[in-house]
Amino acid sequence: MTITDTNSPISRAELRGRATGAGVMAFFGLGWMACGVTDMPVTAGRVVFAVGVAVSITFAVLGARMGRGAADAPTTDTEPTAARKKKVGARFALVVVAEWVAIFVIARVLVSTDHAEAVPAFVAAVVGIHFFPLARLFGVRAYHWTGATLCASAGAGAVLAPLTSTSALWTSVPGFGSAAALYATCVYLLRTNDGVVRDGDR
Repeated sequence: MTITDTNSPISRAELRGRATGAGVMAFFGLGWMACGVTDMPVTAGRVVFAVGVAVSITFAVLGARMGRGAADAPTTDTEPTAARKKKVGARFALVVVAEWVAIFVIARVLVSTDHAEAVPAFVAAVVGIHFFPLARLFGVRAYHWTGATLCASAGAGAVLAPLTSTSALWTSVPGFGSAAALYATCVYLLRTNDGVVRDGDR
């Protein structure tokens, strides 16, 4: 499942890892789009969200095609062993559990202190932070950029909303910023080289 950032042909494990990652990013990207449109006028919000649905479906379909194409991809000596997969899976689960615990605790604290409007920004920050250990775990350096962009979106929302007294920025800035980061990551994960995916799409 580890992905390496090289120009060599994409291996079977890398393709499957990219396909899974793209599907996950597409799903959560749509969730952040939903957050972004929360305080928009109803009609405009529906239009923007519909665009998000189309984008997410497109990336999900492309990810599924890449996953199917993995069967025709070459295997390499670096294919992860069963023990390696188990170890990576355990560490991934630990990161995700820590992420959700942090989100739950922070959300409860913000709500109980009458700062519920800040929840989206702080959640975006937590999600962004969780990409940094994933970058090392899966060998995807681009996840550092994903995490940094989510954190930047969170920070921008937390600064601009109170500074401009515009409550909508608490949701629109982290929402759209996070969605953009995840969709950009989908593009990165779905990139191809040496015709590997084209061969699998015959």
